[in-house]
Amino acid sequence: MVKHTKKLLVQSTKILFSAGIIYWLIQSGKLNFSALKNLLTPTTASVALLLVLLNLFLASERWRTLIRSQGMSAGPLKVFKLSLIGSFFNFAMPGGVGGDVIKAYYLTRANPGSKVIAVTSVLMDRVLGLFAMVLLALLVMLYDLNHIMTIPTLTTLFWFILSLFFAFVIALALIFSQKIYETSLLKRVIHKLPLSEKFMKLYESMHLYGKDGKRFMLVLFLSLLSQGCSIVFLIIAGNAAGFTEVAAKTYFLVAPLGYMATAIPISPAGVGVGQAAFYFLFNIYNGSTSEVGPTVITAFQVTTFVVSLLGAFFYLRIKERVDASTLEDLG
Repeated sequence: MVKHTKKLLVQSTKILFSAGIIYWLIQSGKLNFSALKNLLTPTTASVALLLVLLNLFLASERWRTLIRSQGMSAGPLKVFKLSLIGSFFNFAMPGGVGGDVIKAYYLTRANPGSKVIAVTSVLMDRVLGLFAMVLLALLVMLYDLNHIMTIPTLTTLFWFILSLFFAFVIALALIFSQKIYETSLLKRVIHKLPLSEKFMKLYESMHLYGKDGKRFMLVLFLSLLSQGCSIVFLIIAGNAAGFTEVAAKTYFLVAPLGYMATAIPISPAGVGVGQAAFYFLFNIYNGSTSEVGPTVITAFQVTTFVVSLLGAFFYLRIKERVDASTLEDLG
């Protein structure tokens, strides 16, 4: 009972937090829903839906590549359906249960005895997806470094992103290194930690993902392509909403940083947090106040939700769906 109440409280807090940010943005004139009407033309709406579908499919293929690297058979359509279900649950159940947990659960159920692979593949998918965001943000910042260094806030962000990039590189090198694995250096450290047995299984499983360099590079490539689709969406949405003065490079810089903010699990599917982050980043980079940030990320989130309804359809077609009590335990 206490556990259920705690999860309900966390879920309610996230929803209220998200709603509070959206309300503030609307009341202060920073988010104008009327600008989104221009996206409802048949051509623009069709392109928007196609880009979001492609974005989700490429992300699904990234996850499938990781699954297959562990010797598990996984068809593209099957994994894409699970990804859509996961995307739907990110919106539908923003509390203790996220789409990643649902994806891992159904992958395990379809492949008995694969729980470790299911969990670590989802975790590695998240980690490498975030690493690709950091990489893209860093590359764009380096491309426009002269402008970045003229704005103190962006300069601070640049050093933060650079530090984060090296932290990722070092962490992945430690996890994937065969020499470190053979010398048991990390294993000795892990044995001293609480829950060392679980952490050891996690480390040993994650280490395997670094054995195939070509697959690893493919995962990064798919991540960058997926992000590219989402950024092109933002550019089209911005132009359709009337923000034609915003340069394409601005979207390529702001989007990875903004999406990193939405990945923080403090609101349902990043709603609210994304609007605030994109508003701040666009205005800092452009040096002027504009509604472009909240407008384009809202368009992306709404379109993603619409596409994610396919996940609800596929979920309802599952004969043995996970019940509510099991979902609570998974969270």
